[in-house]
Amino acid sequence: MKVSIVKKAKLEGITAASGVEVVDGIIYIVSDDSSCLYKIKHDLTLLEKIVLHSSMANDPERIPKHYKTDLECMGQFSINGYKHLLLLGSGSKGPQRDRGFLVKLPTNYSRRHIVWEINIASLYQLLRSHQEITGNGEINLEGLAFGNNKVYIMNRGNPSGSMNMVLSFDKAEFVEYIQGHSDGVPFPSIHAISLPELSGVQTGFSGADFFDNLFWFTCSAENTVNAYEDGEIKGSKIGLLKIHEKSNGRFSEEKIVLHEVVSFMEDGMLFQGKVESLSVYEKDREGTYSALVVTDNDGGASDLLLMDIQI
Repeated sequence: MKVSIVKKAKLEGITAASGVEVVDGIIYIVSDDSSCLYKIKHDLTLLEKIVLHSSMANDPERIPKHYKTDLECMGQFSINGYKHLLLLGSGSKGPQRDRGFLVKLPTNYSRRHIVWEINIASLYQLLRSHQEITGNGEINLEGLAFGNNKVYIMNRGNPSGSMNMVLSFDKAEFVEYIQGHSDGVPFPSIHAISLPELSGVQTGFSGADFFDNLFWFTCSAENTVNAYEDGEIKGSKIGLLKIHEKSNGRFSEEKIVLHEVVSFMEDGMLFQGKVESLSVYEKDREGTYSALVVTDNDGGASDLLLMDIQI
């Protein structure tokens, strides 16, 4: 796999970008310290700020760390043919970060976004209590991707020893749960993924996407001891996971493994920024994929990278 930066632009007014999705040519970006979802044109003109929740902060777009919802996961999917976005908090500090929001996107009949806060505290409690997932009661959800029949949530590992995990849920069951149609909490299959180091620091999942039947992810190296504290960034990578499924007619078994992960260059040097998420949205006739990637620049305006990916 070869990854290259085609163009780089500042997202003026958006700090701490944590998720990106391209839907019908429109770019949606979420920030982990803002209470808004940003809707942006391809030329980076801001079309709309969609308010997700109220905030006690003086500036709802720069919520202090202790109070923020820390929305790190965003994925797109459909309910009854209508496109939606799901946004999830990281869960790295409860209850502030145990929140989720479902956003119905505009249609020909309604040009506005409809936002619901969803009750998913029971899911976070389940994940924290499961020894195979955490080992220490700590979670840090950083990526979300909707596959054909599954929903994938990425739990980020850290240098203190917490493993990178892919949590795989039955899609129909998960969508029923987030709509409040089921009292039962969906239980995932759990896949530990061993990611490489960068400059001696273990990389951890930072984003995910599912496009063209391929499971894409981003990871970054942050020298921190837990899911809450920030640390020095050593760089980022982009990769692919491989899904193997076996069925005996009655039961199916899923196995997710690392397929490939690569670094990429900026101005002739290895990219040193903190990549937070990617959205792969197009494949040309030569087989090259186009993706948008967002970065978190430690309080400054975030960057949006247009990437070419060849596999």
